[in-house]
Amino acid sequence: MIKRWFIFLALLFSSQLLQASDSLVWLKSIRIPDARFMSTDPLGNIYVVTSSNQLIRFNADGDSNAAFHEIRKGHITQVDATNPMRVLVFFSDFGQIAILDKQLSLKSVLKLPALGFLNVPCIANSADGGIWIFDPIVGSLVKIDESPSVLFTTNLRNVLDEPLNPQYMIEQERQLFVVDSTQGIKQFDLYGFFKQSFPFLTNEVQWINQQLIYFKSPYLYSYQVRQFTDQKIELPNASTIFQVRTERNRVFILRENQLEIYSL
Repeated sequence: MIKRWFIFLALLFSSQLLQASDSLVWLKSIRIPDARFMSTDPLGNIYVVTSSNQLIRFNADGDSNAAFHEIRKGHITQVDATNPMRVLVFFSDFGQIAILDKQLSLKSVLKLPALGFLNVPCIANSADGGIWIFDPIVGSLVKIDESPSVLFTTNLRNVLDEPLNPQYMIEQERQLFVVDSTQGIKQFDLYGFFKQSFPFLTNEVQWINQQLIYFKSPYLYSYQVRQFTDQKIELPNASTIFQVRTERNRVFILRENQLEIYSL
């Protein structure tokens, strides 16, 4: 009887995974020579950074509608478009944050070394108008404004068992998530207070409707935090995937020289 029950569960899980895979419908592919990485915004726009340091924005249908190009500040290492009215472009080599408007026109540039912050690995937009940065020298989460000036600092060495080595941060739905390639995902509130850890090893994460969305080849995972359950979709040709993001029932897959748009 027990054996039959396990066989039933295995068949049920396989059926659910197959249905999820079948729900991914290809819509469009766009050739983008030398694409390095991408980001997205809640409207479904895609922001692709090329090796020539050009930032190109596409709408959810794959049509290019804006661009930003800057070669004087080093390589673009991160784009945070969680607020499409204020897009942050981070140049980690020089510790500079370019603030762009909704047309991707330059509004201002913040220089983090002027505030005493060196070798900052990642940043994040905040819904309250601030900007999160991680200070690796003292292991702190710091929120600054556009002045720029420091609003507050949270020393994580007094909170976490091991020092963080973050490679990605994002604030969504008033929650801050910090991704560490070896420790997983750490969740904080708007004041930088630690809430919980998730052991998922990935390069970046999204937080949508109480779900952690992340890619770990060959699957795109959706973890329901309240139910402690997850779902996964097997992605096509996963070995060639650079990056995956999802917005508004669309899945965006970036490969070398190509952006693919799918309906979910």
